[in-house]
Amino acid sequence: MPTPDDDERMDDLAATSDSVREDARQVVEIEEEKRDLAAGDPRLTTLSREAERLAGQVEQKSRIERDLADAVNGDREPPRTSN
Repeated sequence: MPTPDDDERMDDLAATSDSVREDARQVVEIEEEKRDLAAGDPRLTTLSREAERLAGQVEQKSRIERDLADAVNGDREPPRTSN
């Protein structure tokens, strides 16, 4: 039976998922924009850095999402570490 904490975690999970999707959408848009730039265009570096920043956010938020899902599902494994 779901608890109030589970309901709150599910809300958090949905919000985190929405945020991951938005960041991923932005990465796709940046990659599409980069395809149209000429070699040597200084925007390539700027856009690449922004895509990298957003990808890092996706990774971080995905970890949070996994932890929330584990909590909702009752999985009590220790947090995973990244290499």
